[in-house]
Amino acid sequence: MKKTMIFSLVLLFLTTIATQAQWRHPTHDEYHALQADTDITIDGNLKDWEGVLEAVTGTNGKTFCGIKNEQGVFEAHGGGQWKGADDHETCFMILWTPDYVYLALNITDDEHEHAAPQAWNGDGAQLSFEPTGKRQPARTDILYNAGLDDAGKVLILGNEQTRGNPGLVGDEDVAITRDEGNKKTYYEFRISPDNLGYKDPFKEGIQFGLGICVNDGDKAAGQGGQKGWSGWYPHSVVHGKNPDKTGLVVLSDETLSIDPLNKITTTWGNIKSLK
Repeated sequence: MKKTMIFSLVLLFLTTIATQAQWRHPTHDEYHALQADTDITIDGNLKDWEGVLEAVTGTNGKTFCGIKNEQGVFEAHGGGQWKGADDHETCFMILWTPDYVYLALNITDDEHEHAAPQAWNGDGAQLSFEPTGKRQPARTDILYNAGLDDAGKVLILGNEQTRGNPGLVGDEDVAITRDEGNKKTYYEFRISPDNLGYKDPFKEGIQFGLGICVNDGDKAAGQGGQKGWSGWYPHSVVHGKNPDKTGLVVLSDETLSIDPLNKITTTWGNIKSLK
């Protein structure tokens, strides 16, 4: 009886590990965030992020851009249509200081559409944070939604689930801008330790789960609202709230350095590796 119980527990453990593993990306499961040597201005302008996308890559050397998720680079929903990367694609970058974790989204989107009042129901981003880094099914996730109105001017912010922690503040912690000429939408988020329920400042080695779902809507009849998404582990947010299906962010000891003219970006870790 005892041996049977032990065998059952081992089998359950292995089954759980195998189930979780099917959600893990083979090359882009972990993002090792660089430490910034200065604060990032939250204004929807990615000038502070020069070189970061190229500096942090998956194990195959490719950037965190156009990542293939459970259903592909883009997952259509509710009759949505996708015509390729020029139609909709998500690239993202993360930096950190002791006071904040910064997240930037660089979205290619041929049309901006957001007629619905909810932040997620159109061209908007949904974020899931799993603060422990364990990425277990237990409901520890913290959820934020943000988008621009249909005119591409007014920020719509939703602190969907804060777990009793302070929520994000619009125009202080979140900024979004639309560049219609280049068919780009830029998001910047600023996350404090308090937002994730941490008592101490951020430091190297801290890990947490993160899911990014960037929804897409278009102006054509029947294509408005949430008609599909791209991102990084979007199933942490859609088809249920699943903190076990997040990617893992690790705060690295490597430091991002930008010269005063904001033209040269290097990481000290890369410099040391060349010596």
